[in-house]
Amino acid sequence: MAFRKPAWLDRVLAVLSTKKSRSILTLIGKSLLTIGLVVVLTGCIVACVLTVYVATNFTGQSNLPDVDSINQNQTSIIMTLNEKTGQYEEFQRLSGIKRIWTPLSEMPVHMQNAIVAIEDERFHTHFGVDWKRTISAFANLVLHFNQTEYGGSTLTQQLIKVMTGNNDHSIQRKVTEILSAVEMEKYYSKDEILQAYLNMMPLASNVTGVGAGANYFFGVEAKDLTVAQCAALAAMTNNPVKYNPYRYPENLRSRQRVVLYKMYELDFITADEYQQALGEELYFKSSAKTNEVNDWYTDMLVDDVTYSLMETYGYTEAQARNMVFYGGLTIYSCENPTLQAKVEAIYANDDNYPAKLLSDTVQPQAAIYVMDYTGKTVAVVGGRGEKNADRILNRATSSIRQPGSSMKPLSVYAPAIQLNLINYSSQVPDCYITLKDGTKWPKNYNQSSPKDSGMTTVDIAVQTSMNTVAAQLVQQLTPQRSFSFLTGSLNLTSLVTSDSNGNTDIDYAPMALGGLTNGAYPREMAAAYQMFGNGGYYNEPYSFTKVEQNGNVILQHRYSPVQVLDEDSAYVMNRLLQTVVRGTNGATAGALKGSWGDWEVFAKTGTTQQNNDVWLVAGTPKYVAASWFGYDKNQVLTNKQTSAARNLWNKSMLALHAGLEPMAFDRKGTTVEAEFCTETGLLATEQCTKKRTGVYKPNYMPEMCTTHGTTVVGGTVTTE
Repeated sequence: MAFRKPAWLDRVLAVLSTKKSRSILTLIGKSLLTIGLVVVLTGCIVACVLTVYVATNFTGQSNLPDVDSINQNQTSIIMTLNEKTGQYEEFQRLSGIKRIWTPLSEMPVHMQNAIVAIEDERFHTHFGVDWKRTISAFANLVLHFNQTEYGGSTLTQQLIKVMTGNNDHSIQRKVTEILSAVEMEKYYSKDEILQAYLNMMPLASNVTGVGAGANYFFGVEAKDLTVAQCAALAAMTNNPVKYNPYRYPENLRSRQRVVLYKMYELDFITADEYQQALGEELYFKSSAKTNEVNDWYTDMLVDDVTYSLMETYGYTEAQARNMVFYGGLTIYSCENPTLQAKVEAIYANDDNYPAKLLSDTVQPQAAIYVMDYTGKTVAVVGGRGEKNADRILNRATSSIRQPGSSMKPLSVYAPAIQLNLINYSSQVPDCYITLKDGTKWPKNYNQSSPKDSGMTTVDIAVQTSMNTVAAQLVQQLTPQRSFSFLTGSLNLTSLVTSDSNGNTDIDYAPMALGGLTNGAYPREMAAAYQMFGNGGYYNEPYSFTKVEQNGNVILQHRYSPVQVLDEDSAYVMNRLLQTVVRGTNGATAGALKGSWGDWEVFAKTGTTQQNNDVWLVAGTPKYVAASWFGYDKNQVLTNKQTSAARNLWNKSMLALHAGLEPMAFDRKGTTVEAEFCTETGLLATEQCTKKRTGVYKPNYMPEMCTTHGTTVVGGTVTTE
């Protein structure tokens, strides 16, 4: 049958043959040519920019993360000192269930194929970069033909990303990653790269790698995974949250089917294996129940070693943390497991806490940090209750809380004593100061408004935590001098010079009353207070003595005390703070007195104006500790709850001192002990009827009291 041309075709040809139509086609052609030239020109510009970037920033192998450094065949070991033998013994291996290194030889072939199929099907043929996918990804970045970001990363690129922790979306990062991937494949085989990725790929519930994934999700070893289970693990790594089997099993099942089909499409599995895997029911269970949770000390130790590696060698946090867990390190910890367990038991016991409010939906929290006078961490607890997970919030080392009056000895009295602005019994005004705007400030805790109550002695001001006296002294010191002492000498890192909201801690309220912009860390508060028990020295807190790798010391703690307060001033402060416990004039920590017998104890309480935070920072001749109590979200505490920081400190420190003979502080310098007249603050005579004992620096002794007579008590004063 002959072909008959349709009538509509004749009409189209007639239209296209007209002059006007030819002009339109010509215009369209020119437009397309122009667009093409723009694209080419833009591409040339981008290429030039990238060439310059590469030439100036990329240095070949030096840009590569070291795959060999994560040889997880070696686990890291924590050693602790056996005080009976004097020898270090193995305490714990850092090989938690959430990452278990598995050699490629023990990985099922189906697991290897599953991840290649869904993540990088040309893995075995490309040289680090799949240019087809990369060009598509860059085109999508410019033209946005896909609403979601188009992934062009190969397994090699993804390995670089998880090892460096660099996950930003800049073109600069992507170009560096591409070049690093090409370079990596020159130095490492496909099997080495695939083995590293399968051990480091992120899975749901913070699980990392196939070995841990097999245990955590299916209760089996990696070598025993089925095809269906391999596909499920490969599915998870695309979005660990979305495909969490315990929260969104249907999401995971849907994604797993995509992986299985891709494996079948690429001939990694047969039709029968594909159908069998599709029909296999996934049962999620964990074999990880026998793995113990790290104690609070170990969590802190891991962080301390991680940050030391970052500071010493310039590692990223991801690189340093991988090295801590799987770099074959031997970490010599300062932990005494027996002492740590005693303190953790106290914080785990709900009977040791005051009752919460009936309207509360959460319990108030607590933390304590205990150290000795060389800086060594003795015990740490970062929250109340039984610790049930690793690397949770440690409030002793990572939470900033308002310190209230516990700041006064650091910001006010210590520098004032050192500068000879006051001595132990100086008379100071118990009176407000007048601010620049004319405001009378502050009031004491038991006053309804600022008042002028005359004069008082320094020991009473410290003992009863007078806000007025602290403000008067900061006015003499200047807020800047107080701030510089806290940040420069005592290394309080949370204070701010100024922030984006115009707040500053260089002011009267922060320095006199502890009303800081952000607050202070318990660990740093304990470290600052150590100077009152060791003769005026500051030591950086530490939790390990050294770290070795392959027999070589890679980190070493070096004892380097810095004298921030002269020894005489430190002991005067020590005795002033002892009155907070044993004083008879409203001592704010007087409830401790009955617990400590012949032990000497210095202390300072801290309560914020709104009763959101309560502190006790206090020390014995053995240890100094900072204890905090409050709600995470700054809820007001009741009167019954405000004693919790003190009570928890007391229980913890009594447990740490069990079986020890009472001790007194022995770092007294050349200080002089003498009686003073409580009415004048001057050295007492026989005619003075009201007296207390004070401690003085020999170069800054008070005059003799002339108000009541001129005869010196007992002749001469004695020097210790």
